Amino acid sequence: MEQAKFDFIRYANCWEDPENLLGSLNIKGGSGVSVLSAGDNTLALLTGDPAHITAIDVNPTQIHLFNLKKAGFQALGYDDLLRLLGVTESKNAYALFLTLENRMDREAFEYFRDRREYFDKGIINIGKFERYFQIFRGKIIPLFSSKRRFEQFSEMDDIDEQARFYNKYINNRRFKAVFNAFFGFRTMGKLGRDKHFYDYVENKEDSGANIKKVTDYALTHVPNRDNPYANYIFLNRYPQRALPLYLRRESYPVIRERLDRIEVRLGDLESLSGKYDFFNLSDIFEYMSDGEFVRNTEQLCKLSNDGARLAYYNMQNKRYFSDSRLSLQTELSEQLTKQNRAFFYRDFLVYEFGEQREQDNRRI
Repeated sequence: MEQAKFDFIRYANCWEDPENLLGSLNIKGGSGVSVLSAGDNTLALLTGDPAHITAIDVNPTQIHLFNLKKAGFQALGYDDLLRLLGVTESKNAYALFLTLENRMDREAFEYFRDRREYFDKGIINIGKFERYFQIFRGKIIPLFSSKRRFEQFSEMDDIDEQARFYNKYINNRRFKAVFNAFFGFRTMGKLGRDKHFYDYVENKEDSGANIKKVTDYALTHVPNRDNPYANYIFLNRYPQRALPLYLRRESYPVIRERLDRIEVRLGDLESLSGKYDFFNLSDIFEYMSDGEFVRNTEQLCKLSNDGARLAYYNMQNKRYFSDSRLSLQTELSEQLTKQNRAFFYRDFLVYEFGEQREQDNRRI
């Protein structure tokens, strides 16, 4: 992580399913920590009615992006918010942005003011990770299928039909070979993520095959039609039927009313103090050494109120808490992993903190 660059927007969207977070964390009335990334899931957590969220990120440009999205919620109507972010095509996105000057942090405003091309492309399309999927749709899909087939596939909501279609028209020999190469650590580390994100991953050579395995499951078990992640990958856009939770029309007034409950900080877990009831940890342990993981585990225990819930994803790495105070919610984790709509991840894990558990173990 220290060698990775953080002077540009890596993620224009969050690529983890907020439904998993809302279904697993003790959000209502609680105070929590949320890894910011593109800000989407931190905003989505507001629909769970928390008292307060401390959002953290080590990348200042991701904080600029959140500042833009927050200002859009504050100052624009719902339809204009979608135009600002490029969800709905518009030639006026940059003009809408200029109206937000008094709502935004000066540094964030100037960052976007000098990058008008971001609004021409659509804010949801400007991250490095999103550009990676644009290459996939534009250059890779034609090698094994047609874009029209993927458009048909994206509209399916009958799982049996979807599975048959996938296995008949998409999941052919050429697709398997191209997929493993494109989503392998070399290509993904160069074009989609950062090569240093794989520093602590065992069996890097298996990374493409691992992603293929979880993708096969999701595309034959989770309906595509309302899945924003599948639709963006297949279409490079969000159709109205598959908007991320934070951009749904019914979410807009709730999020807008509760924006002041989010406090943003530049930093990591070790920079925090206080006590919290829930933690959205994204996939941050993917990028840590064993020693850093142990140190951050101890920090999380210090930050947790009794009964606090902690949720995170494993993508390529295998990180599991061994501290006796953190109890894996096995059944819930397995259930949410199976229904996860963001299908790159090995597993979704939910833990509950209990100080008493360590004391009981000591007596034993």
